[in-house]
Amino acid sequence: MTGWVVVDVETSGMTPAVDRVLSVAAVVIDDDGEVVEEFTTLLNPGVDPGPVHIHGLTPALLAGKPRFADMASELDRVLDGRTVVAHNATFDASFLAAEARRAGLTPPLKRFVCTLDLAGRLHLSTGDLKLSTLAAHFGVRQRAAHDAHDDALVLAGVFGGLLEVARSKNVQPTVRELAAMVAHPETGYLVSTVWADALAAPRLWRPAGRLKPGGPLVQGMEVVFTQDVDRDPDEIASLVVDKGLYVADRITSRTSLAVCDAPGAVRGRAAFARRKGLELIGFSRLEELLADVRPGRPVAAAPVDDAQGALF
Repeated sequence: MTGWVVVDVETSGMTPAVDRVLSVAAVVIDDDGEVVEEFTTLLNPGVDPGPVHIHGLTPALLAGKPRFADMASELDRVLDGRTVVAHNATFDASFLAAEARRAGLTPPLKRFVCTLDLAGRLHLSTGDLKLSTLAAHFGVRQRAAHDAHDDALVLAGVFGGLLEVARSKNVQPTVRELAAMVAHPETGYLVSTVWADALAAPRLWRPAGRLKPGGPLVQGMEVVFTQDVDRDPDEIASLVVDKGLYVADRITSRTSLAVCDAPGAVRGRAAFARRKGLELIGFSRLEELLADVRPGRPVAAAPVDDAQGALF
C-alpha cells in the first residue's frame, strides 16, 4: 500500500469547533510522487457555507450533497494505513477530527505531515511559505486556488519537490500522531499534548526581559519558535519549562528571544522578531544556554497570568 495521501479541505470558517467542512479531496501518491488514486467530494454542511467569494461553494451547489457521515467510510478507506500530507496540516486534521466527533465516528486519519513545517525546516529562499509561493518555486501549475481538489494536486507536486530538497539536506519530515494530540475545548484546534502542557504551565517567575547578545538565559524569560528551525520544538518544550522559562505561540511584549536557524529569514515570526529587536538564536544554541539558566525572581503570590492565556 502506498504510504502518502495528500489531503485538502475547504471549510465554512476558521474554527473547527463550530465551522464545517464543505469539500474534501484526497490524492494518493506513490514513492515517486505519482498520483495513483484520487477521491474528492462536496459536502452539505447543514449550515451557512461562509465566505462564498473565496471558495465559490454556494448553498445551492451544496444542497443535496452527502453529509460527512455519509462519505466517512470511503474517506477512511483512502486514508487507512497512510500518512496524511497537508499544508498547515493542523487545520485540515482539526476539521476532519471535529467532523468525525460530531458524527460519533473515529477520526479518519492517524498521522500526518505538515508541508508548511517541512518547508520552514528546509530554509527555502522564498519570501513566504504559502502554497502558491511554493508551487511557483517548484514549477507546479496551480489552476484553481481554494479548490480542494486542485489544491491537493498542487500540494502533491510541491511535496515531491520538498522531499527532494529534504533528502539532499538529510532532513526527515516530522510525523504527528493523532493519538498524541488534544483538541482545544473552545476552538477545536489540535495541538500536541507536549506543547499544550508547555503553554499551560504556571508562570512562577517574574518576566525577566529580553535576552542580551551573548548573555545568559534567566528564569522568567519567554521563548518563541519561528518556522525556520531545524528540529521539532516539541523536543525541547518540556525542558524549557523545567528550567523556569516559558514558551509562547506568538511574539508579545513579554517575549525574550526567538529561536531561528535561518539568520537571513525574511518571513513570518523571524522577520517580526528582528523588527522588534529581539535576539534570534539557533535551536542548538538554545540547548547550550539551557544548561546554565540563571535564577530569576519568583512570584510572591499567585503565578503571573500567561499573556496569551492558558490552553485549558
